[in-house]
Amino acid sequence: MRVRYLLLCLFAAFEVANFTGFSWTRFRWVSSEDLINAAIEFNYRGIYSNLAELKLDYSSFDPGVYYWVDLTGEAGNQFWNKFFGLKLFQIRLPDAVVIVASNGVARFSRSCGENRWCSPAIPPDRPVLGIVGTVQDGPPDYEVAKEFSVRWENSEGTVFISGHCFAAFSSSQRPLLRISAPFNQGIITIGDGYGYRLVVIKDVKRAAYASLKISEQEFRQSQTCDQTARAAWPNVGGASWKR
Repeated sequence: MRVRYLLLCLFAAFEVANFTGFSWTRFRWVSSEDLINAAIEFNYRGIYSNLAELKLDYSSFDPGVYYWVDLTGEAGNQFWNKFFGLKLFQIRLPDAVVIVASNGVARFSRSCGENRWCSPAIPPDRPVLGIVGTVQDGPPDYEVAKEFSVRWENSEGTVFISGHCFAAFSSSQRPLLRISAPFNQGIITIGDGYGYRLVVIKDVKRAAYASLKISEQEFRQSQTCDQTARAAWPNVGGASWKR
């Protein structure tokens, strides 16, 4: 009888922890501040490391912490997730939802954008979108693209092209960049986001690309498509990427 009572108490304690987000590894509830800072550092690595730094550019934005709400459309049944011990928080940042475990470790993120549950992205106090990247012609050889166009659509900004490298900058409220193959065989649009990005388009005829957030300093160093700066780029495009 005592063993059964003990097992029942342990099960109840386990489920209380599951349903409230208690962390057994840290033996406490991780604060919302710590969850938010973990999400910010994960999503803006090298740009912002905590809420205080994020607030310098997003003064009116307050991140949301959700335990029972799904902002991604991918989490499934929240009750059964918690019942079986899947204790994940969702942190709403200006342009992404970051999934953070109950121990305060960020697991992965989902970008906010068109046709996503957390759309649209929230603009910073001074909206900017700076994109630097390369364009290739796709398989089988992934040769560098010699004919492509880059322009801002329904927004104002600058564009610089050198070989198969390009750099674009806009301070419009809703910037939208369009990269096109000759004769509009392929159109890639990049928008509903802010900050600075390194973009790799390995097949200009397909609406797909790889992207990585970079700092303003990294963008400034790369916006003339300088070979030295390009050599220092992290490997975003894999083995077939030609910088």
